[in-house]
Amino acid sequence: MAEQFEPVAAEDFTKITTERLPHQKIEAALILIGGTGVKGMEFSRKVMRAAGWKYERLTTYASHPEVAADAFNRVREILATTDDSEQILALVAQKVAS
Repeated sequence: MAEQFEPVAAEDFTKITTERLPHQKIEAALILIGGTGVKGMEFSRKVMRAAGWKYERLTTYASHPEVAADAFNRVREILATTDDSEQILALVAQKVAS
């Protein structure tokens, strides 16, 4: 079942709130799709890298909010169509290449 997520804005990475922000929901969905735990985290990192996040693991999204928002929004569009891990990776790579 594909999920719908709200668009991610660059400002989201500096908001302080008790509500889960769209990028947090997307990341949680990727971890779940990837198999939870370490496997899920690695899948999430792979997808984000394929979507355009080119920074190291310890670099925060707030350090480069525009790049992060663009990458998350690419992933968001794909998660609206599929929740198959292999298909997500393929579609993200295809979207970035075009």
